[in-house]
Order: sequence, then C-alpha cells, then structure tokens
Amino acid sequence: MKVKVLLFLLAAVFFIDASRPACAGWGSCVACHNGIVAPGKDSLKEKHKTLENFVKAALASTNSMMKHIQKDEKALRDTAKEIGLQ
Repeated sequence: MKVKVLLFLLAAVFFIDASRPACAGWGSCVACHNGIVAPGKDSLKEKHKTLENFVKAALASTNSMMKHIQKDEKALRDTAKEIGLQ
C-alpha cells in the first residue's frame, strides 16, 4: 500500500513538473491579467510601449502576486515578446 501511494505521488510530481513549460509566458499571466483582476493584454501593450518598459514595471511591482515571476526576468521578457512588445 505504501509503495503504491509513493509511486502515485512520484508520478503526480513528474507530470506536474513536466507541464510547467506549457504554462510559461502569457499563459501563466492570463489567469489574473484578464482585464478584471489585473490589466489585460491590450491594456498592458498600450501602457508599456516597449519590452524594457514592461519588464521594468513588472520588476518594480509591489503586488504580492507578482513575486514569483519577478524572480525570472527571462520569463518576463518572453511574455513581453509573446504579447507583441519589442
């Protein structure tokens, strides 16, 4: 019984970890940045005209929900490119 539970947990961790890259970029932001909870894609593109401005603003954010993404500047840059900022 313990072995089955352990194998199940290990498999769950493996599949969750394997799915993380699929949730990178804008896909991980859109849950909050939907225009209701936080500014949507179009609002962000209008407010932050350049990739550098977008990244700088994201890194300077004091919102606690941004703390996890502030640790990964490359992901911020990739997200900016994905929404159309240069």
